[in-house]
Amino acid sequence: MLRRKIDRLLSEGEGRQLAWLAALVVTLFAVFCLVGSIWALKWTDILNLYLDPGSFPLEGHNIFSLIIAFGGILLLNALTVSAFSNVFDNISGKYRRGEKRYRMKGHVLIFGSGHQLEDMLRQMCSENCFKDSEIVVMSKEDVEQLRSRIETALDNKAFCRRIVWYRGDMSNADELRSACPGQACCIYLLGEEEDAQHDATLLHALDNLRGIVGTQGARIPCFLTLNRRTSMDMLSRLVRKEESRLCVEMVLSSDYLAEQLLVDSDFLPVPAEGKSLRLVIAGDTELARSVACVASQLCHFPEYAKNGRRSIISFVGEDMKRQMEEFTGQYRSLFELSHYTYVGAEGREEHSPDSGYGDFMDIEWEFVDAPLSSERLRGELTGWAEDPAVELAVALCFGESDENLDAALYLPQALRKAGVPVAVYQKESSIMVQKALACGQFGSLRCFGEAMEGCDALLLRRSQRGKRVNRLYDLEYGNPPAASEDEAWAGIPYAHKLSSIASADSIPMKLRIFGGSITEKDYDTLSEIEHRRWMASVLLMGYKAAPAAVRTDRSRFKELKNEEFIHLDIAPFAELAEEADKDTVIVKGISYILEG
Repeated sequence: MLRRKIDRLLSEGEGRQLAWLAALVVTLFAVFCLVGSIWALKWTDILNLYLDPGSFPLEGHNIFSLIIAFGGILLLNALTVSAFSNVFDNISGKYRRGEKRYRMKGHVLIFGSGHQLEDMLRQMCSENCFKDSEIVVMSKEDVEQLRSRIETALDNKAFCRRIVWYRGDMSNADELRSACPGQACCIYLLGEEEDAQHDATLLHALDNLRGIVGTQGARIPCFLTLNRRTSMDMLSRLVRKEESRLCVEMVLSSDYLAEQLLVDSDFLPVPAEGKSLRLVIAGDTELARSVACVASQLCHFPEYAKNGRRSIISFVGEDMKRQMEEFTGQYRSLFELSHYTYVGAEGREEHSPDSGYGDFMDIEWEFVDAPLSSERLRGELTGWAEDPAVELAVALCFGESDENLDAALYLPQALRKAGVPVAVYQKESSIMVQKALACGQFGSLRCFGEAMEGCDALLLRRSQRGKRVNRLYDLEYGNPPAASEDEAWAGIPYAHKLSSIASADSIPMKLRIFGGSITEKDYDTLSEIEHRRWMASVLLMGYKAAPAAVRTDRSRFKELKNEEFIHLDIAPFAELAEEADKDTVIVKGISYILEG
């Protein structure tokens, strides 16, 4: 028992071990003084020999003097050096393993080591708003390995010294508290890469964080990264406002990848007059559905109002009947209002909007049941690429990087000749796509996915633009308006935040439609485009339309919207004489939304 206690004491570093050693040194010195008093030895002489055994011998009592000298050698030399060495080893080991905790203030706090972490830290290197902030990363993973991987990737010693690594479980409230979330300047909830309960873990952590940070003090931006669209849909239906200092924004990880491809880029062609856009998406993955959902909020053009040309989003692949049923079932309120077609080996099955609602959506859907390598689908792709009335784009979103690359390299020659842009999802590395581009024989390829550095990895631009859209509404319709952008942002539910962000994401496409320059004569056209975009956005969030006969009575507007998730503004633009001003507010504020 005694041996185990001594071993445990020696294994414990820092203050406790040193305190025990100091107590032992003082106790032994007191014993020496007590015994030495028998021979009238002065305590100063005993102390001199105790501290400096080299002063041996004293006159007389040489055996006792020898005992004092050996006691000093053992305790003050051997054990003290050993104890200090053990303390430093333990401190160093705990630091390397992420077991040390510190009092932090004004820090960026990141929970999890998901694939976004490297991009986020790389962006923090260059963001002025974080140039003086320390960064705390807490993960369940092996911290030594994680630190080594990140530091090698970043190759910036000065910046890496600002990163503090904790090993901890975000499901544990005490672990969350140890990271000082109440003193953080912002919080990112990423989660772990292989966590099967990713979304549940993060939502549990979010609830704990709300309780820890409390309600008093400055608001703390908190970004929540989810993996499942059903989690987003569920949270978007919560109408409560923030009940703590945390100002939470959600992002679906696959939506983020889709936004990097589609929002601030020229991947999607802008159809010229008399043409329509067709986006072909291959792959039965969450990413494929995210590309479709984000594109459906961007692909709104003047051609619909001029000649009824709708943008077409085509899913292609095997087992498409099942995929269509799952997708249309998930977004039933959207597909009640939309044209969509199933194309199988036996022919076409066309579905038209419910006549009770009207036909006013400018996005059409298609589900082609055939492998990408099949002659039937290759023929379809060739026909679309050669059709003078179609602007074609292709996104390859299979789960495996190699499968996407193989598909990209063996697409029909007609796509290469027509310069059709082809997005290739790559998770691990972009090198193979770069080599294919260097060959010059495989068309207009574009890599996207985790393999590419995120251009808005910290979600700052996405968030700021969304805040500004909301601020325009708040200044126009707030009663009274909030004191600031941040206050207005904190006062709205998740669904409204997502809607504002989607509106801001559509602005780069709107600018491309008009060649980068928007004049007052374009306002009416852009307002109608914004209304059609808004309808797609809220329908994807789960809002439902009302039949045309019900839409004329707006007396129950708020009741239907808040309690039944029915929005009376999901209607043709011509029906909304007064409400159309809300779309014009956004169009007139484009420069403010982008530049502030």
